[in-house]
Amino acid sequence: MAIMIRTMPVVLVVQVGFFLYHDLFRGLWRYVSFADLQNILRASLMSMLTLVVLDFFLSPYLGYTPRSIFALNCMLLVFLSGGARFAARHFRERYRLSDGSSNTKRVMLVGPVMETEPIIREMLAHGGEYLPVAVIDPNIKMRGYRVYDVPIVGGIPQIARAVEKSMVQEIIFAWPDAPEDQLSDIIEECKRSQVRFKKIPSLSEVIGGRFRMADVRDIELEDLLPRPPIYIERDQVRDFIHQRSVLITGAGGSIGSELCRQLAQFQPKLLLMVERNENSLYETELALKRRYPDTAIEALIASINDAPGLNLLLQKYQPEIIFHAAAYKHVPLMERCPIEAAYNNILGTRNLVNAALKTGTEYFVMISTDKAVNPTSAMGASKHLAEQYVRACNGNSDTTKFIITRFGNVLGSAGSVIPIFKTQLAQGGPLYVTHPEIERFFMTIPEAVQLVLQAAYMGKGGDIFVLKMGRPVKIRELAEKLILLAGKTPGKDIAIKYTGLREGEKMYEELFNEGELSQPSHHPLIDYAIGSVESKDVWERHLDDIQCIVRRGDAENLIDKFKILIKNYSPPQH
Repeated sequence: MAIMIRTMPVVLVVQVGFFLYHDLFRGLWRYVSFADLQNILRASLMSMLTLVVLDFFLSPYLGYTPRSIFALNCMLLVFLSGGARFAARHFRERYRLSDGSSNTKRVMLVGPVMETEPIIREMLAHGGEYLPVAVIDPNIKMRGYRVYDVPIVGGIPQIARAVEKSMVQEIIFAWPDAPEDQLSDIIEECKRSQVRFKKIPSLSEVIGGRFRMADVRDIELEDLLPRPPIYIERDQVRDFIHQRSVLITGAGGSIGSELCRQLAQFQPKLLLMVERNENSLYETELALKRRYPDTAIEALIASINDAPGLNLLLQKYQPEIIFHAAAYKHVPLMERCPIEAAYNNILGTRNLVNAALKTGTEYFVMISTDKAVNPTSAMGASKHLAEQYVRACNGNSDTTKFIITRFGNVLGSAGSVIPIFKTQLAQGGPLYVTHPEIERFFMTIPEAVQLVLQAAYMGKGGDIFVLKMGRPVKIRELAEKLILLAGKTPGKDIAIKYTGLREGEKMYEELFNEGELSQPSHHPLIDYAIGSVESKDVWERHLDDIQCIVRRGDAENLIDKFKILIKNYSPPQH
């Protein structure tokens, strides 16, 4: 006791000094980490060694202290200092007393340990909305281990059982780079569980500190579709666009507005947005000017059906590149109004082409559709003839190169099936599908536009580029997956009803016309469609005939003209 009293001042000065040096009095105990434990170990060991050295010199004055006392003191110091801190953190994370929140959801994370570990750490550190109670690791060898006291309960086949056993309220998919089939397998496993699915951003965002729990989002259908990863040659595309005047028709539409957004990234000299819908054009203009304040942007109300107006517009602004996205695209509506389909999609395209030729535009890029291939609808026929005319115009000018890009459905576009399904689901169903076997190609709008820009850069004139969109997907499967993502069971909680094919609608979509050959390009996601085409003079006569029919409003005669011009056109029987 006497030795302890004599040595206490020295011990306190040394240990407090090392604890101050390592900032151990400033740490928040509820956020203690392994780094704090390392500092406690360093401070304790350094203080023990210092005390041993001091005891060697001071023992004649203070008395001899057994060496075992120093070791025991060090161990107790680590145990009490570290234990108290980790006990505080454990108490907070385990029982959530500091939050007082009754809205905490019990969640199960799905993904490899290296992906789920930082997410669990983030959840436990900040508490709040999510409480991790189980981990599903695709590597079944990890079963039985724990991550921050959260059990790894097995592989993907154990999901449904784990949901029930751990009373899971939500599943968070913490595997951003997983293949689409893995995500589909997980959803299949959870059919009986009726819990919602969510997804985290990429692991790089988590590690880089840009991830917040608020970034956890619902899994969308886009995450489940079988599509190849998209890439473009950004440097070459940037050189193609940079400091050039670019005009986009249909700039307020789904494809047109995304074209404007992506083109603005490459700093064109002038971005001309042409649209006849004033509200959508105004909203797109505001968003772009806010995001790209240094880019010159002109929003112009105009119609491709106004040939004199188009000529004046192009003469004034002299665009070097034109992206022609303006078109009527809704199949059933155009089937009821084929005159409008021809007036806008065919004759409007001719107006723009002729204006581009007069002003010496360098590149004319037409946005086409898979419905133009072996068409069965008035809309498809109008786009098919527009394709043929644009291609026939190539070579009729020393300056203008004409390029066509053809692709299938884009997710989230106005009038597309996904927004309609979501509205029907929000209303409690049912979800209406035209036919159980109908299928379509799908790609997101940004993905499609990226490939359009890549194709525009690649085009030499007279090209029809076909964008690869993965394998086709049954619309019925999309409806089922959307219901599952909402935590409900198809056919039980939400019904799916079949209404029959609409007029002009195809069961399966195609990407190449009869007589066209597919030829790969240097880009793995873009192919050429190789086929013959008649001269521009011949097509001018055909379009003059169509113009006369349109002016008369003779829909029946127009369909007959389509049959003559399109070898395998098979319109529905009205």
